[in-house]
Amino acid sequence: MSVVSLVVKDENPVSEDTVHNLALEINDGMVFSNPQDVKDYTILLAAFHESAQTVLELDDYVPGALKPDFTRFPRETVSFPRTGTSENALGGWACKVIIQDKQQDSARKGLLYGKSIVMKDCIAVAGVPCTLGSDAIDPPWVPSIDAVIVKRVLEAGATIVGKATTESMCQSASSFTSCTGPVDNPYAPGRTTGGSSSGCAALVASNGADMAIGTDQGGSVRMPCSFCGLVGLKPTFGLIPYTGIASNEWQHDYTGPLCKTVYDTALLLQVLAGTDGIDDRAGPDCPHPRDVPPYSENLELPGIQLLKGKKIGILKEAFEMPALDSRVAEKVKAAAALFEDLGAVVEEISIPLHSIAPTLWMVANRCVGGRTRLGQQAGHYQYYMNDLHNMLFPLKQQSWEKFIPATKNSQLNAMYAWKTSPGLYGKTMNKIMELKYSYDQALELVDCLILPTVSFVANTHPAPGSTALQQIMKSVGQGINCCPFNATGHPALSIPIGTLPPPESELITPGDINLKLPVGMQMVGKWWGEQGLLQLAAAWEKAYDWTTH
Repeated sequence: MSVVSLVVKDENPVSEDTVHNLALEINDGMVFSNPQDVKDYTILLAAFHESAQTVLELDDYVPGALKPDFTRFPRETVSFPRTGTSENALGGWACKVIIQDKQQDSARKGLLYGKSIVMKDCIAVAGVPCTLGSDAIDPPWVPSIDAVIVKRVLEAGATIVGKATTESMCQSASSFTSCTGPVDNPYAPGRTTGGSSSGCAALVASNGADMAIGTDQGGSVRMPCSFCGLVGLKPTFGLIPYTGIASNEWQHDYTGPLCKTVYDTALLLQVLAGTDGIDDRAGPDCPHPRDVPPYSENLELPGIQLLKGKKIGILKEAFEMPALDSRVAEKVKAAAALFEDLGAVVEEISIPLHSIAPTLWMVANRCVGGRTRLGQQAGHYQYYMNDLHNMLFPLKQQSWEKFIPATKNSQLNAMYAWKTSPGLYGKTMNKIMELKYSYDQALELVDCLILPTVSFVANTHPAPGSTALQQIMKSVGQGINCCPFNATGHPALSIPIGTLPPPESELITPGDINLKLPVGMQMVGKWWGEQGLLQLAAAWEKAYDWTTH
């Protein structure tokens, strides 16, 4: 590989010790047997330092599509309601703000005209503080850009009414880790909403907003929707641009809607979907925004037996997962069987590799996410939010101490994996490719796969003073049927299909036996098959009232 220049300034800090020390950091420690090599590589490294400094001194580039229009979309009445107060009883608000299109009126209605939306507090909204649910970044980051999806919903006529609480660094499946405090389930305060899009679910379910946009790296849209009786979609990989959203792991990053109905989910997807020309998660088959299907207009299927000719596959291995509450399994199977009354054929289908799928996702997520958490995210053609990056990295002890157990555990996993098993990531990715093909083959036989969204109903927050292990145990096994599709990219939709009381082990008071906690059913389709999933979900939703099942 060529060298650009060998010009070195007098104040250049690189020395022979620098070269020796860097070599010692390679695996178990490398040394140079030839002293002249050290001298030569010192010159070369010093030259690289000069090249790096040249780049660092340049003005950063911000694509025009990300620059905010404060005249058309001013940020008004920003406030920060405290968790536990009447204004923020469930803890769902990270902040309140009013942003709407000053050029739009009732004579020119966009698709989202009249809809109120909250954005998860990891999505860049220019001028509005963004905590990422953690005080490891203190003071909070204030973005200078609007995420692509922010501009899209505003141009479609929606009013952004605030930022929704996210779990710490978007890395908890529970809802007690945010720096602003726990987020309570609207159906049972003191219990989880699920995470990490915890505030999104709490606010929509409690009528704080009509819609929410969350992110999903392992189920973080679908799990809160399951716990809170909402509809949530993780789209096909790359369908909705992730530009301007804090990333955990590039290949597992998704953003998607949380809504009360399938129709609203389809409507919001219609606005959000389509490549932005910046995010390289969008593959060659991702549509341009002008070519996005009119999802909300195509929900109704003709005929008396709406689903005649459709096949619904009950994924056998999904109902045999450890940690799965047998009551949840039976509830989801019963809901799936109701598709038969709508004209569909419902049959069991086996994908043996699904049993190991959560482990494959976890290893891939740890290995690459660990690099992100060291400030080493690289290798992708996209917009990098360097202002956020530079506030956190290089990582300091005071920030490490503010990370939650899930973040620290993930980082230790990553360091251990790369040090002890450098071939682990490559093997994992090959098996994920095989897993994707296995789902693809099954989806040639059926129109969708059915799985429980989460393994149990909403459990309680941990007791104050709980240890790291006790905190992590609250969500062990929770998302084992969600995370595989973050790895393979298939669209996955969760809809509410019934309620259950807590299990006996989770009864805190005698009255808890009367709680009706939502249960979600997950529907998985082919890549770019969102329309078909939404049609099936709409047919079920129209025919049955989940609150009575």
